[in-house]
Amino acid sequence: MRALEERFGIDPRSATICGSVALLFIGHAVYLACVTEDAFITFRYAHNLVANHGLVWNVGEAPVEGYTNFLWLLLCAGILSLGLELPFATQWIGIGASLASLVLVYRSARLLGWSSRFAALPCLALACSGPFATWATSGMETSLFGLWLIAAVYLHARYLSTGAPRDVGLAYGALFLATLTRPEGLLVAGLVAAASAWSLLRNADFRNRAGPRTALLAILSYAAAVTLYTLWRYSYFHDFLPNTFYAKTGGGINQALRGAHYSALFALHFLSPWIAVLGITLVARKQAASATGPSSANGLLPLCGAIVLVYSVYIVSVGGDYMAMYRFFVPILPFLYLLICAALELAVRGVALRQTLAQLLKAATLLGLAGSLFHSTPLESSWVKKPELMHGNHRGVETERWYVARHQLIGEFFARYGRPGESLATGAIGAVAYFSGLAVYDVHGITDAHIAHNGYAQGEIGSGLPGHEKTDYPYIFARQPTFYMFSRRLRKEPMAGLPHLVDEVDELVAREYRIGSVFMEDPVNGQSGYFSFLERRDRKATTPHSRPKPAPRRGTP
Repeated sequence: MRALEERFGIDPRSATICGSVALLFIGHAVYLACVTEDAFITFRYAHNLVANHGLVWNVGEAPVEGYTNFLWLLLCAGILSLGLELPFATQWIGIGASLASLVLVYRSARLLGWSSRFAALPCLALACSGPFATWATSGMETSLFGLWLIAAVYLHARYLSTGAPRDVGLAYGALFLATLTRPEGLLVAGLVAAASAWSLLRNADFRNRAGPRTALLAILSYAAAVTLYTLWRYSYFHDFLPNTFYAKTGGGINQALRGAHYSALFALHFLSPWIAVLGITLVARKQAASATGPSSANGLLPLCGAIVLVYSVYIVSVGGDYMAMYRFFVPILPFLYLLICAALELAVRGVALRQTLAQLLKAATLLGLAGSLFHSTPLESSWVKKPELMHGNHRGVETERWYVARHQLIGEFFARYGRPGESLATGAIGAVAYFSGLAVYDVHGITDAHIAHNGYAQGEIGSGLPGHEKTDYPYIFARQPTFYMFSRRLRKEPMAGLPHLVDEVDELVAREYRIGSVFMEDPVNGQSGYFSFLERRDRKATTPHSRPKPAPRRGTP
């Protein structure tokens, strides 16, 4: 036991606490497990890459960067190459990345001088966080991106503490991996570089120990690597930014207002439970005005604060998100909880609190943890109104499960019903595209450069569902898709008349398309009925036939 404490800086009791936190997180993540609809977009790109078609959405078409997670895509391609089930494997990779993040949060807290037991508190807060648990099993890159960020910040802080050149090299290496995983890695890299420069300018002792050359070399190496990657992307896709950026943005003030609303709801649901902690902390701090403040020698807490602030402004500017459990805030949760726990630690450090105040502080901490965990339970639907233009919290996870199961069922139907060379137009391009194997035309332009750059919205961009506002129906139907999926509903009876789309194409649709309907059983969602879709009139009717599917039904850890 003494060897454990000497080697890892943790006593047996604290090790037991940390192990319990890890088990809590795993149980939480498995409980909320859900491969999301958008994950299948990356899966399709990975499938085409492994099949030697390149980074393309539709085989034979020009490449379009309809993804924002290049490193994750390569990882998915590797999983497919090994013959593993992609959705299931990515869920466990996400859980592993989140567990690694918990370890780095603990190490960061210890770097701040916190006790081994108190250092487990921000990890416990993360384990109780619905967003952190949900997106670990999403099949998406969110957890891996968060891991690279906390790794970079921890290594940078350790570099500022020790001056070890290896740490700064590893920090900017992690930032490069973060940038390959998500474009926002560049934003955080800029903040870390600014922190490096500030420390070098302000701390003469540090300059003498490490010298500015090491940090400058690491920054320049990162910049060179990102430049080369960007030039490759431009040569391949002919755009400096991912196509998804053009498809989802362009709304000006309305987009920012939607992002502000999204951020305010996140604060209401996942920050407000900690208000009591922060309030009591202020009272306790007044009782100990002479107590020393937190160490800032390694700049870890100021950098955490800068990342939370700047990244939140970025989230507001891009208009937020609609998916469950506040996906956009997940990468900065480790920094946020480190800051909250730093305020708490500052209040109690070296202070003999009055018994009443100490008990209140413990109760408020439990309230913060329980208030976060509450949104992962079915109880939240009875107390929390579903936000407009969002899936919500626990209900959002259930909604995402429903959509993925239904879209997979529809995709498998088109895999049997469609013929090689036929195409499908739809606004739900994830699971439907992955499981159908057909050429898929994206109505909202995530994987279509024309709509992303030139599409129009029914209303002002920023007033609708994020990522689902731009479209160009005349362009879509000029491509003569074999099928058009206009609904995912299962009706009691086959749909009789044609749906109204937009005035510009209704006459063309009436002339060239007919309604097709098929009875479906949806055992996952416990529903059955007729699924109706548009089908070209000049297509000869066929019966569903077998076609190899890219993967079996989604797995759950």
